[in-house]
Amino acid sequence: MIRGYDRQAVDRFLDALASDRARQVPAPGPASPGEWGDGQPKPSGGSATGDRQADWRGVADLPGTRLRRTSGTILLGGGALTSKIIDSDGRVLLTHRGRTLKVAASGHVFRNDANRAEIVDAATGALVLRWIGSHSYYHAGTVVLGPGQRWLSFPVQGSRLRNGVMRAVDESGTEVVWFRKTKPAVVEAVVSPDCGISPEILCLIELAARWLVVYFARPIPGEG
Repeated sequence: MIRGYDRQAVDRFLDALASDRARQVPAPGPASPGEWGDGQPKPSGGSATGDRQADWRGVADLPGTRLRRTSGTILLGGGALTSKIIDSDGRVLLTHRGRTLKVAASGHVFRNDANRAEIVDAATGALVLRWIGSHSYYHAGTVVLGPGQRWLSFPVQGSRLRNGVMRAVDESGTEVVWFRKTKPAVVEAVVSPDCGISPEILCLIELAARWLVVYFARPIPGEG
C-alpha cells in the first residue's frame, strides 16, 4: 500500500506537473489520422478506420493480465451505481459501490472522493491516488499521480468507442495498461506483465475505465 504521502508536497508536485503539461500542449488544430487523442475529433473512413480497428483487435494479443471492468445499477433506496473488476477466471477482484471500493483478496477498503480528485484508504485516510485534469469529448487531459512523484497519462486513439484504445503511459513513456470497450457494460483492461495486480492498480483501472467512454461521449447541447 502507498502510505506516508505528504499532501502539501503532492499539491506542489501536481501544480508543477499541470504547469509543465500546459507548456507542452500544442495549440489546438486539426489532428492527423491516428494521432494520440488530445486534440480535435479524428476523421473517419478509408484505411485509417481499418488501422484503428486493427489496433483495437490487437489488444487481444497483448501479453499481460486480462481484467474486465463491468458496470451496472443496484436498487438501494432509489438506485446506486456499482461496478466490479473481474479476472479471466471470473473471480471478482474489486467492487465499487457508491464511493466505496473494496479489494476482495485483502479486504482493503478505499474511498473515492471525486470532489478532491483522490482515492484514499478508508481506514487511515492515507492518499492512494490523486489526479488532475479530465477527459472529455476528444480531449485526453487526465494525469494520475503515483508514488515517488511518478505519474501516468491516458492518451486515446480511435475515431469512436467501437475502435478506441486508451493506454496508461508512465512518465518514461512506458505503456502499463491498455483499455478497450468490448461490450455495452464492459471495459477490458490488459495490465503489462511488468506491472503487478496490486490494490493501487485495481483502483487505477476502476478510476480510469470510464475515461475511455467519456472521451467519445458527445456533449449534450445546453449542458456545461
